[in-house]
Amino acid sequence: MKRTGIHEVFRKIVTLGLLSLTVLTPTIGEAASVVSKPSEERLLTDIVQLDAGNRSAYAVKSDGSAWAWGGGYGSIGNGAKTPAYTPVRMHIEDALKISGGDRHSLILKKNGSVWAVGGNEHGQLGNGQQTASIFVEPVQVRDLSDVIIVSAGSDHSLALKSDGTVWGWGGNQYGQVGDGASTNSLVPVQVKNLPKVVSVSAGMYTSAALGNGGEVWVWGLAAYGGDKSDVVRNPTRLKGDGEFKAIAVDQFYGTALRGDGTVWIWKNQAWVMPNLPTLEPFQIENLKDIVSISTNAAVRADGTVWQWNLNERGEPQVTQVLGISSAVSITNGGRNQYALLRDGHVLSWGTNEFGQTGLGVLDFEIKLPQFVKKSIGITINGEEVEMATPPLLLIDSVYVPIRGIFEQMGMKLEWDVKTRSVIAKNGTSTFTLNSVSGLATINGQTLSSAKKIVFVNGSVFVPLRLISETFGSQVTWDAAAYMVRIDK
Repeated sequence: MKRTGIHEVFRKIVTLGLLSLTVLTPTIGEAASVVSKPSEERLLTDIVQLDAGNRSAYAVKSDGSAWAWGGGYGSIGNGAKTPAYTPVRMHIEDALKISGGDRHSLILKKNGSVWAVGGNEHGQLGNGQQTASIFVEPVQVRDLSDVIIVSAGSDHSLALKSDGTVWGWGGNQYGQVGDGASTNSLVPVQVKNLPKVVSVSAGMYTSAALGNGGEVWVWGLAAYGGDKSDVVRNPTRLKGDGEFKAIAVDQFYGTALRGDGTVWIWKNQAWVMPNLPTLEPFQIENLKDIVSISTNAAVRADGTVWQWNLNERGEPQVTQVLGISSAVSITNGGRNQYALLRDGHVLSWGTNEFGQTGLGVLDFEIKLPQFVKKSIGITINGEEVEMATPPLLLIDSVYVPIRGIFEQMGMKLEWDVKTRSVIAKNGTSTFTLNSVSGLATINGQTLSSAKKIVFVNGSVFVPLRLISETFGSQVTWDAAAYMVRIDK
């Protein structure tokens, strides 16, 4: 396969030498009710809004800055395609709300405009294009203003305007955009046959809206298989007379919070759990005083978090998530959960193959809630630099991405086609990394195990001591400031 540049080698050497660590967390039956809290300077703080994508997470701070971590196979809006294992700042200001989808996300700014970033193969960015290219910088959604809520689905997007109208764009093969068609929409179109709406939720091939009378409307894919294969459904009202105040929807199920603090779920598609009626909500028993919901979790007024799964009979099995007592909201994406706490901190747990837990570790799964950390900072000659891929703290050693660090230090990077290697040079040293074998050398000498290279999802990390001992720079780890300081 042809490789034309340095970026390509970093994309290829994703799995070579992947380091696996273990996060020390309490076990069930011991101290599982206590979440260990790192020192304040190491935590993501001041968060006022939180949402999860598939293999990514997003947060807005009180100052309007937007932050993201994970990334999967798209972009999290920081100018790069590589995943981030701790939060990075998105390249947008004055954010009010963010919604994460599968490979794209939506950012609602305080002025009511909507911006999008990531994959656009279905037109889900709403910029008038449909392309396989990944947008690494936010682009404005066309012809849309006065928006108060956004929701990113798997391959489509929804927006609610201040006048109560709903607008959709992107993938529409199952009618999830809601314009009565089955072709993708590259710009926002109004969803017809809805009353005034107060909230929206986009899932996988499915959309939902909460009417101003507390009723729920659903549209998109209705069924798979048999004579009902690929049924397109126009906005349809849920059965019953519930007065709801919040909704969350995925592909197979939806969840709604009633005004009395009870939680109700419904089935979206006929083939799932045939014994359950479609679009007919039923209550999750013994779950009361709820103030926030995701599709499979909820926060009670006392700050505790509860999750549920459906058994083979379609009955919800509810369990408390131990260790959380001050949550105010909950969001989930894929196999991950995130809880926003009253003090503006964030807890996360679930899978971590792209760093979507935000903990800065390489474990594949985090089973118990942990505090999302901020990224380790880097200064070069006293000036703080932005890193698209943040450093990692592995076994008490700081590892930094060679592409960002080497370039910031003024080193020249080359791609040697014959040997299929990345070569970095300064005045006295030459660093070589072979993309086939994973072998790394300095001036022809193989690196010792103490200077082991780590490959993580398209990024190559080296220990700080390699830079200090090999390239003659003074490198210090400022633990109090959570900062790497490099002086050339």
